[in-house]
Amino acid sequence: MPINHLKKIIKTFKGNSDWERIAPSEKMQKYIEGFYIFSCADIEYKQLIFNDGFPAIIFLPSMTDHVSFQIASSLVRLQTGWVNGGVMKNIYINNLNAVDTILVLRFKSYAFYDIFNLSPSFFRNKSVVSLGDINFDQSILDKIYSEKEIIDRIRQIELYIENFMFTPKNNVLFDSAISSIHNAKGQITVSNVVNKIGVNYKWLERNFLNYLGITPKEYIQLQRFIFAYINFTDSKTKDLTEIALISGFYDYNHFLKEFKSYTGKTPLEYINLN
Repeated sequence: MPINHLKKIIKTFKGNSDWERIAPSEKMQKYIEGFYIFSCADIEYKQLIFNDGFPAIIFLPSMTDHVSFQIASSLVRLQTGWVNGGVMKNIYINNLNAVDTILVLRFKSYAFYDIFNLSPSFFRNKSVVSLGDINFDQSILDKIYSEKEIIDRIRQIELYIENFMFTPKNNVLFDSAISSIHNAKGQITVSNVVNKIGVNYKWLERNFLNYLGITPKEYIQLQRFIFAYINFTDSKTKDLTEIALISGFYDYNHFLKEFKSYTGKTPLEYINLN
């Protein structure tokens, strides 16, 4: 999703009229993290999109709306919405400001792949796909978009997902690993996680690949980057060395390398872009 929308979710901004979280129904809470409505009125024409490890489906206001993505040297056009997951690097969305709002559906760590019968490695080589690529039922899309109100569209989405309901996985140790990494804002090593929850590295890697399709190291790097991004964009002084150190990087060069890996630009180039 657009990284500045994800930033609002992570920071849990409140009292802001340009976005809203709608909790899933009680029976859906084991599968869905939340529904989010974001205004796109003030979004930049070209926006970095990012994923924090949890797959999401983004619905545009109408079935005929479309957006384009700059992925490496390719321009990819998607209609109605898109799905993203895995590790996203240097991917930008264009002309999202042409629509009024988007509806974001964020899944729990394990649920997405089971619901859509996909391998957890699905996003390994392609982190932005169409709704058709996950076999989202076209007739259900017709029902969703026949509703005028967002809350009614959400209900249609939940009714669709109910058809695939399964016994949720319950992995307390994996959940503990996720919480430890998130609470540390990515400033933690894989060894620290292993020692903290009392498992070995092979167990941790296997479970991350089974649930999220990425390694523990990749997940840690995603969390560290998004929190570094928040520190950077919120900073008034833009002291990059200070931002690097408080975000858990060894030094400025380490931060610069990782920032450029995810955005394709240096921090200052990125700020000038926006």
